[in-house]
Amino acid sequence: MSGGAVRQPTNPTVPWLIGGFGSLSFAFFLGWSRWFASELDATAIALGFLTVAVPALGLVWGGYRLERSTVGLDRYGRIAQWCFGGGIGFLAINVLIMVFFPWPSTTGNISWAQFSLNVGAVGGFAVGYVEARAIQREVEATAAAVRAERLADERKVLTYLNDLLRHEVLNSTQIIGGHASLLLEDADDRSRPHLETIDRESDALTDVIDDVRAMLNANREPDVSGTVDIGALLEAELRSLDDRFDALEIDADVPDDVFVAGNEGLRWVFENLLENAVEHNDGEQPRVAVTVATRPETVAVEIADDGPGIPPETRETLFERKSENHGLGLYLVRILVGRYGGAVELTATGPDGSVFTVTLPRAHGPDDTDGEPARAPVTDGDVSETATAERAETESIPNTGSESDDGEAGTGFP
Repeated sequence: MSGGAVRQPTNPTVPWLIGGFGSLSFAFFLGWSRWFASELDATAIALGFLTVAVPALGLVWGGYRLERSTVGLDRYGRIAQWCFGGGIGFLAINVLIMVFFPWPSTTGNISWAQFSLNVGAVGGFAVGYVEARAIQREVEATAAAVRAERLADERKVLTYLNDLLRHEVLNSTQIIGGHASLLLEDADDRSRPHLETIDRESDALTDVIDDVRAMLNANREPDVSGTVDIGALLEAELRSLDDRFDALEIDADVPDDVFVAGNEGLRWVFENLLENAVEHNDGEQPRVAVTVATRPETVAVEIADDGPGIPPETRETLFERKSENHGLGLYLVRILVGRYGGAVELTATGPDGSVFTVTLPRAHGPDDTDGEPARAPVTDGDVSETATAERAETESIPNTGSESDDGEAGTGFP
Protein backbone atom coordinates (compact mmCIF):
# COMPACT_ATOMS: atom_id res chain seq x y z
CA MET A 1 0.00 0.00 0.00
CA SER A 2 1.45 3.33 -1.05
CA GLY A 3 1.48 6.50 0.99
CA GLY A 4 2.06 7.06 4.66
CA ALA A 5 -1.51 6.61 5.88
CA VAL A 6 -1.96 4.11 8.68
CA ARG A 7 -5.11 2.04 8.54
CA GLN A 8 -6.90 1.84 11.86
CA PRO A 9 -7.98 -1.71 12.77
CA THR A 10 -11.74 -1.82 12.93
CA ASN A 11 -14.19 -4.64 13.48
CA PRO A 12 -17.81 -3.51 13.64
CA THR A 13 -18.92 -7.16 14.05
CA VAL A 14 -17.49 -7.44 17.58
CA PRO A 15 -20.71 -6.33 19.35
CA TRP A 16 -22.63 -8.93 17.35
CA LEU A 17 -20.09 -11.62 18.23
CA ILE A 18 -20.31 -10.82 21.94
CA GLY A 19 -24.10 -10.62 21.90
CA GLY A 20 -24.33 -13.74 19.75
CA PHE A 21 -22.07 -15.68 22.11
CA GLY A 22 -24.29 -14.66 25.03
CA SER A 23 -27.43 -15.70 23.14
CA LEU A 24 -25.89 -19.06 22.19
CA SER A 25 -24.83 -19.66 25.78
CA PHE A 26 -28.32 -18.84 27.03
CA ALA A 27 -29.85 -21.20 24.48
CA PHE A 28 -27.41 -23.93 25.53
CA PHE A 29 -28.46 -23.42 29.14
CA LEU A 30 -32.10 -23.86 28.20
CA GLY A 31 -31.22 -26.96 26.18
CA TRP A 32 -29.31 -28.84 28.84
CA SER A 33 -31.80 -27.76 31.53
CA ARG A 34 -34.57 -29.34 29.47
CA TRP A 35 -32.43 -32.41 28.63
CA PHE A 36 -31.60 -33.09 32.27
CA ALA A 37 -34.92 -31.88 33.64
CA SER A 38 -35.58 -35.23 35.29
CA GLU A 39 -32.37 -34.92 37.33
CA LEU A 40 -32.88 -31.30 38.39
CA ASP A 41 -35.13 -29.90 41.05
CA ALA A 42 -36.45 -26.34 41.26
CA THR A 43 -33.55 -25.18 43.42
CA ALA A 44 -30.94 -26.51 40.97
CA ILE A 45 -32.71 -24.85 38.03
CA ALA A 46 -32.97 -21.53 39.88
CA LEU A 47 -29.30 -21.70 40.87
CA GLY A 48 -28.30 -22.55 37.32
CA PHE A 49 -30.32 -19.62 35.98
CA LEU A 50 -28.62 -17.17 38.34
CA THR A 51 -25.08 -18.46 37.78
CA VAL A 52 -25.26 -19.36 34.07
CA ALA A 53 -28.21 -17.70 32.33
CA VAL A 54 -27.86 -14.26 33.91
CA PRO A 55 -24.18 -13.85 32.87
CA ALA A 56 -25.16 -15.04 29.36
CA LEU A 57 -27.85 -12.36 29.19
CA GLY A 58 -25.26 -9.90 30.49
CA LEU A 59 -23.15 -10.63 27.41
CA VAL A 60 -26.17 -10.00 25.19
CA TRP A 61 -26.71 -6.64 26.87
CA GLY A 62 -22.97 -5.87 26.66
CA GLY A 63 -22.93 -6.38 22.90
CA TYR A 64 -25.99 -4.17 22.53
CA ARG A 65 -24.47 -1.49 24.76
CA LEU A 66 -21.13 -1.56 22.93
CA GLU A 67 -22.76 -1.12 19.53
CA ARG A 68 -24.55 2.05 20.71
CA SER A 69 -21.70 3.48 22.72
CA THR A 70 -19.25 6.16 21.63
CA VAL A 71 -16.30 3.77 21.89
CA GLY A 72 -14.24 3.96 18.70
CA LEU A 73 -14.14 0.99 16.36
CA ASP A 74 -10.38 0.78 16.80
CA ARG A 75 -10.97 -0.28 20.43
CA TYR A 76 -13.35 -3.15 19.55
CA GLY A 77 -10.57 -5.64 18.99
CA ARG A 78 -9.11 -4.99 22.42
CA ILE A 79 -12.54 -5.41 24.05
CA ALA A 80 -13.04 -8.72 22.21
CA GLN A 81 -9.64 -9.97 23.44
CA TRP A 82 -10.54 -9.14 27.03
CA CYS A 83 -14.00 -10.71 26.70
CA PHE A 84 -13.13 -14.04 25.08
CA GLY A 85 -9.71 -14.22 26.72
CA GLY A 86 -11.31 -13.74 30.12
CA GLY A 87 -13.87 -16.46 29.41
CA ILE A 88 -11.32 -18.98 28.20
CA GLY A 89 -8.85 -18.17 30.97
CA PHE A 90 -11.43 -18.48 33.78
CA LEU A 91 -12.74 -21.69 32.21
CA ALA A 92 -9.21 -23.17 32.09
CA ILE A 93 -8.69 -22.45 35.77
CA ASN A 94 -11.99 -24.08 36.73
CA VAL A 95 -11.43 -27.10 34.44
CA LEU A 96 -8.16 -27.69 36.26
CA ILE A 97 -10.04 -27.63 39.56
CA MET A 98 -12.72 -29.92 38.14
CA VAL A 99 -10.09 -32.50 37.18
CA PHE A 100 -9.08 -32.97 40.80
CA PHE A 101 -12.38 -32.09 42.46
CA PRO A 102 -15.15 -32.99 39.99
CA TRP A 103 -18.84 -32.42 40.66
CA PRO A 104 -20.68 -35.61 41.57
CA SER A 105 -23.08 -35.29 38.60
CA THR A 106 -22.72 -34.57 34.88
CA THR A 107 -25.20 -31.71 35.03
CA GLY A 108 -23.16 -30.13 37.82
CA ASN A 109 -19.94 -30.26 35.77
CA ILE A 110 -21.68 -28.84 32.70
CA SER A 111 -23.20 -26.03 34.74
CA TRP A 112 -19.85 -25.35 36.38
CA ALA A 113 -18.03 -25.15 33.05
CA GLN A 114 -20.62 -22.90 31.49
CA PHE A 115 -20.68 -20.72 34.56
CA SER A 116 -16.88 -20.31 34.33
CA LEU A 117 -17.00 -19.43 30.65
CA ASN A 118 -19.85 -16.90 30.99
CA VAL A 119 -18.60 -15.18 34.14
CA GLY A 120 -15.06 -14.94 32.76
CA ALA A 121 -16.38 -13.46 29.52
CA VAL A 122 -18.54 -10.93 31.37
CA GLY A 123 -15.65 -9.91 33.60
CA GLY A 124 -13.30 -9.60 30.63
CA PHE A 125 -15.84 -7.54 28.71
CA ALA A 126 -16.26 -5.21 31.69
CA VAL A 127 -12.51 -4.68 31.98
CA GLY A 128 -12.11 -4.12 28.23
CA TYR A 129 -15.06 -1.72 28.04
CA VAL A 130 -13.90 0.35 31.01
CA GLU A 131 -10.36 0.44 29.60
CA ALA A 132 -11.64 1.55 26.18
CA ARG A 133 -13.79 4.29 27.70
CA ALA A 134 -10.89 5.52 29.84
CA ILE A 135 -8.57 5.67 26.84
CA GLN A 136 -11.20 7.43 24.77
CA ARG A 137 -11.84 10.00 27.50
CA GLU A 138 -8.13 10.68 27.68
CA VAL A 139 -7.91 11.08 23.91
CA GLU A 140 -10.94 13.37 23.88
CA ALA A 141 -9.53 15.44 26.73
CA THR A 142 -6.24 15.81 24.87
CA ALA A 143 -8.06 16.78 21.68
CA ALA A 144 -10.19 19.29 23.60
CA ALA A 145 -7.08 20.83 25.14
CA VAL A 146 -5.49 21.13 21.70
CA ARG A 147 -8.64 22.71 20.29
CA ALA A 148 -8.84 25.14 23.22
CA GLU A 149 -5.22 26.15 22.69
CA ARG A 150 -5.81 26.59 18.98
CA LEU A 151 -8.93 28.68 19.63
CA ALA A 152 -7.00 30.84 22.08
CA ASP A 153 -4.34 31.44 19.44
CA GLU A 154 -7.01 32.24 16.86
CA ARG A 155 -8.68 34.72 19.22
CA LYS A 156 -5.32 36.43 19.75
CA VAL A 157 -4.91 36.72 15.99
CA LEU A 158 -8.45 38.10 15.64
CA THR A 159 -7.78 40.65 18.37
CA TYR A 160 -4.56 41.69 16.68
CA LEU A 161 -6.26 42.02 13.29
CA ASN A 162 -9.08 44.04 14.83
CA ASP A 163 -6.62 46.39 16.50
CA LEU A 164 -4.64 46.66 13.29
CA LEU A 165 -7.75 47.57 11.30
CA ARG A 166 -8.88 50.11 13.89
CA HIS A 167 -5.58 51.84 14.65
CA GLU A 168 -3.76 51.60 11.35
CA VAL A 169 -5.94 50.90 8.33
CA LEU A 170 -9.14 52.66 9.43
CA ASN A 171 -7.34 55.71 10.76
CA SER A 172 -5.28 56.02 7.58
CA THR A 173 -8.40 55.66 5.44
CA GLN A 174 -10.19 58.38 7.41
CA ILE A 175 -7.18 60.68 7.09
CA ILE A 176 -7.12 60.15 3.33
CA GLY A 177 -10.85 60.84 3.08
CA GLY A 178 -10.56 63.91 5.29
CA HIS A 179 -7.77 65.43 3.21
CA ALA A 180 -9.69 64.67 0.02
CA SER A 181 -12.76 66.44 1.42
CA LEU A 182 -10.68 69.51 2.35
CA LEU A 183 -9.06 69.67 -1.09
CA LEU A 184 -12.47 69.37 -2.75
CA GLU A 185 -13.49 72.71 -1.27
CA ASP A 186 -10.91 74.58 -3.38
CA ALA A 187 -10.50 72.11 -6.23
CA ASP A 188 -10.53 73.20 -9.86
CA ASP A 189 -12.35 71.39 -12.63
CA ARG A 190 -9.28 69.36 -13.54
CA SER A 191 -8.53 67.93 -10.10
CA ARG A 192 -12.12 67.68 -8.79
CA PRO A 193 -13.01 64.32 -10.49
CA HIS A 194 -9.86 62.72 -9.11
CA LEU A 195 -10.48 64.03 -5.61
CA GLU A 196 -14.10 62.90 -5.75
CA THR A 197 -12.90 59.42 -6.71
CA ILE A 198 -10.47 59.38 -3.79
CA ASP A 199 -13.19 60.55 -1.40
CA ARG A 200 -15.72 58.02 -2.71
CA GLU A 201 -13.32 55.08 -2.64
CA SER A 202 -12.16 56.10 0.83
CA ASP A 203 -15.74 55.92 2.08
CA ALA A 204 -16.23 52.54 0.37
CA LEU A 205 -13.04 51.21 1.94
CA THR A 206 -14.20 52.43 5.35
CA ASP A 207 -17.44 50.48 4.91
CA VAL A 208 -15.48 47.32 4.09
CA ILE A 209 -13.26 47.79 7.13
CA ASP A 210 -16.35 48.32 9.28
CA ASP A 211 -17.85 45.06 8.02
CA VAL A 212 -14.66 43.11 8.66
CA ARG A 213 -14.32 44.59 12.13
CA ALA A 214 -17.92 43.63 12.91
CA MET A 215 -17.13 40.05 11.97
CA LEU A 216 -13.95 40.07 14.05
CA ASN A 217 -15.73 41.56 17.06
CA ALA A 218 -18.48 38.95 16.93
CA ASN A 219 -16.04 36.05 16.63
CA ARG A 220 -13.37 37.30 19.00
CA GLU A 221 -14.98 35.63 22.03
CA PRO A 222 -16.26 32.01 21.87
CA ASP A 223 -19.12 32.62 24.31
CA VAL A 224 -22.17 33.98 22.49
CA SER A 225 -24.61 32.87 25.17
CA GLY A 226 -25.23 36.35 26.56
CA THR A 227 -28.71 37.74 27.12
CA VAL A 228 -30.05 40.64 25.05
CA ASP A 229 -33.19 42.64 25.75
CA ILE A 230 -34.43 42.69 22.17
CA GLY A 231 -37.05 45.34 22.83
CA ALA A 232 -34.58 47.86 24.27
CA LEU A 233 -32.07 47.10 21.51
CA LEU A 234 -34.64 47.69 18.74
CA GLU A 235 -35.91 50.88 20.37
CA ALA A 236 -32.38 52.25 20.50
CA GLU A 237 -31.75 51.31 16.87
CA LEU A 238 -35.02 52.87 15.70
CA ARG A 239 -34.24 56.11 17.54
CA SER A 240 -30.83 56.22 15.93
CA LEU A 241 -32.35 55.49 12.51
CA ASP A 242 -34.90 58.27 12.92
CA ASP A 243 -32.15 60.74 13.86
CA ARG A 244 -30.06 59.91 10.81
CA PHE A 245 -32.75 59.89 8.11
CA ASP A 246 -35.21 62.68 7.33
CA ALA A 247 -38.84 62.13 6.29
CA LEU A 248 -38.85 58.64 7.71
CA GLU A 249 -42.02 56.96 8.99
CA ILE A 250 -41.51 54.23 11.61
CA ASP A 251 -44.11 51.80 12.91
CA ALA A 252 -42.96 49.62 15.79
CA ASP A 253 -44.66 46.90 17.82
CA VAL A 254 -41.91 46.05 20.27
CA PRO A 255 -42.70 44.44 23.65
CA ASP A 256 -40.82 45.19 26.84
CA ASP A 257 -38.49 42.77 28.61
CA VAL A 258 -38.23 40.10 25.93
CA PHE A 259 -34.81 38.51 26.00
CA VAL A 260 -32.96 36.49 23.37
CA ALA A 261 -29.64 34.64 23.29
CA GLY A 262 -26.88 36.76 21.80
CA ASN A 263 -24.32 39.47 22.45
CA GLU A 264 -23.09 42.79 21.08
CA GLY A 265 -23.14 41.49 17.50
CA LEU A 266 -26.96 41.59 17.45
CA ARG A 267 -26.84 45.37 17.44
CA TRP A 268 -24.92 45.30 14.18
CA VAL A 269 -27.40 42.79 12.70
CA PHE A 270 -30.46 44.99 13.22
CA GLU A 271 -28.58 48.19 12.45
CA ASN A 272 -27.65 46.74 9.07
CA LEU A 273 -31.14 45.45 8.26
CA LEU A 274 -32.84 48.70 9.26
CA GLU A 275 -30.43 50.83 7.24
CA ASN A 276 -30.98 48.64 4.20
CA ALA A 277 -34.71 49.15 4.52
CA VAL A 278 -34.22 52.92 4.25
CA GLU A 279 -31.21 53.33 1.98
CA HIS A 280 -32.67 51.26 -0.86
CA ASN A 281 -36.05 52.96 -0.68
CA ASP A 282 -36.38 55.70 -3.30
CA GLY A 283 -39.74 56.96 -2.00
CA GLU A 284 -40.24 60.49 -0.72
CA GLN A 285 -41.14 59.21 2.75
CA PRO A 286 -39.73 55.72 3.37
CA ARG A 287 -41.68 53.60 5.80
CA VAL A 288 -40.23 50.94 8.08
CA ALA A 289 -42.24 48.60 10.30
CA VAL A 290 -40.75 46.45 13.05
CA THR A 291 -42.80 43.70 14.71
CA VAL A 292 -41.69 41.29 17.42
CA ALA A 293 -43.53 37.98 17.82
CA THR A 294 -42.74 35.94 20.92
CA ARG A 295 -43.06 32.19 21.22
CA PRO A 296 -42.16 29.82 24.07
CA GLU A 297 -38.76 28.94 22.58
CA THR A 298 -38.06 31.66 19.99
CA VAL A 299 -38.50 35.34 19.22
CA ALA A 300 -39.17 36.47 15.63
CA VAL A 301 -38.36 40.03 14.57
CA GLU A 302 -39.91 41.19 11.28
CA ILE A 303 -38.45 44.22 9.51
CA ALA A 304 -40.61 45.44 6.62
CA ASP A 305 -40.44 48.44 4.30
CA ASP A 306 -42.33 49.87 1.34
CA GLY A 307 -39.39 49.86 -1.07
CA PRO A 308 -39.25 48.46 -4.62
CA GLY A 309 -38.62 44.87 -3.48
CA ILE A 310 -35.86 42.38 -4.28
CA PRO A 311 -35.31 41.53 -7.97
CA PRO A 312 -35.82 37.82 -8.78
CA GLU A 313 -32.25 37.43 -10.02
CA THR A 314 -30.92 38.62 -6.64
CA ARG A 315 -33.09 36.62 -4.27
CA GLU A 316 -31.26 33.31 -4.58
CA THR A 317 -27.89 34.81 -3.65
CA LEU A 318 -29.16 37.49 -1.28
CA PHE A 319 -27.36 36.11 1.78
CA GLU A 320 -24.22 34.96 0.01
CA ARG A 321 -20.88 36.73 0.06
CA LYS A 322 -20.49 39.09 -2.87
CA SER A 323 -17.30 38.90 -4.89
CA GLU A 324 -17.67 42.37 -6.33
CA ASN A 325 -17.07 45.42 -4.14
CA HIS A 326 -16.11 43.09 -1.27
CA GLY A 327 -19.61 43.47 0.18
CA LEU A 328 -20.43 41.52 3.32
CA GLY A 329 -23.82 43.03 4.22
CA LEU A 330 -26.52 40.38 4.43
CA TYR A 331 -23.91 37.63 4.27
CA LEU A 332 -22.49 38.84 7.56
CA VAL A 333 -26.02 39.17 8.98
CA ARG A 334 -26.67 35.50 8.16
CA ILE A 335 -23.34 34.42 9.69
CA LEU A 336 -23.91 36.33 12.92
CA VAL A 337 -27.53 35.25 13.39
CA GLY A 338 -26.55 31.63 12.75
CA ARG A 339 -23.82 31.99 15.36
CA TYR A 340 -26.51 32.79 17.92
CA GLY A 341 -28.50 29.70 16.96
CA GLY A 342 -31.04 31.65 14.93
CA ALA A 343 -31.93 32.24 11.28
CA VAL A 344 -32.64 35.16 8.94
CA GLU A 345 -34.69 34.96 5.79
CA LEU A 346 -36.51 37.02 3.22
CA THR A 347 -40.10 36.08 4.00
CA ALA A 348 -41.86 38.36 1.50
CA THR A 349 -40.94 40.65 -1.37
CA GLY A 350 -42.66 42.40 -4.25
CA PRO A 351 -43.33 45.81 -5.78
CA ASP A 352 -45.04 46.93 -2.58
CA GLY A 353 -42.16 46.00 -0.30
CA SER A 354 -40.27 43.20 1.42
CA VAL A 355 -40.04 41.60 4.82
CA PHE A 356 -36.95 40.21 6.52
CA THR A 357 -37.49 37.93 9.52
CA VAL A 358 -34.83 37.24 12.15
CA THR A 359 -35.60 34.31 14.47
CA LEU A 360 -33.55 33.94 17.65
CA PRO A 361 -33.62 31.57 20.64
CA ARG A 362 -35.58 33.02 23.52
CA ALA A 363 -33.70 33.49 26.81
CA HIS A 364 -34.56 34.28 30.41
CA GLY A 365 -33.94 37.78 31.67
CA PRO A 366 -31.01 38.32 34.04
CA ASP A 367 -33.33 39.12 36.98
CA ASP A 368 -36.19 36.73 36.28
CA THR A 369 -35.77 35.11 39.70
CA ASP A 370 -36.48 38.42 41.38
CA GLY A 371 -39.65 39.05 39.41
CA GLU A 372 -38.26 42.38 38.12
CA PRO A 373 -36.60 41.85 34.73
CA ALA A 374 -33.78 44.22 33.99
CA ARG A 375 -34.08 46.74 31.18
CA ALA A 376 -30.45 46.56 30.16
CA PRO A 377 -30.48 45.56 26.51
CA VAL A 378 -27.34 43.41 26.74
CA THR A 379 -26.21 41.84 29.97
CA ASP A 380 -22.64 41.36 28.78
CA GLY A 381 -22.35 44.65 26.88
CA ASP A 382 -24.72 47.62 27.25
CA VAL A 383 -26.60 48.78 24.17
CA SER A 384 -28.22 51.77 25.81
CA GLU A 385 -28.54 55.27 24.44
CA THR A 386 -24.99 55.97 25.54
CA ALA A 387 -23.72 53.00 23.57
CA THR A 388 -25.82 54.12 20.60
CA ALA A 389 -24.26 57.56 20.72
CA GLU A 390 -20.82 55.97 20.72
CA ARG A 391 -21.56 54.05 17.54
CA ALA A 392 -19.60 56.47 15.41
CA GLU A 393 -16.47 55.97 17.48
CA THR A 394 -13.99 53.37 16.36
CA GLU A 395 -14.03 51.55 19.68
CA SER A 396 -17.56 50.19 19.11
CA ILE A 397 -19.07 48.10 16.35
CA PRO A 398 -19.42 50.52 13.47
CA ASN A 399 -22.35 51.48 11.32
CA THR A 400 -22.15 49.51 8.07
CA GLY A 401 -25.29 49.06 6.01
CA SER A 402 -23.34 49.22 2.74
CA GLU A 403 -25.61 46.97 0.78
CA SER A 404 -25.86 49.50 -2.04
CA ASP A 405 -22.29 48.56 -2.95
CA ASP A 406 -23.29 44.93 -3.29
CA GLY A 407 -25.72 45.51 -6.11
CA GLU A 408 -28.59 44.37 -3.90
CA ALA A 409 -32.02 45.93 -4.15
CA GLY A 410 -33.74 47.47 -1.15
CA THR A 411 -36.46 46.01 0.95
CA GLY A 412 -40.12 47.01 0.94
CA PHE A 413 -43.19 47.27 3.13
CA PRO A 414 -46.02 44.80 2.40
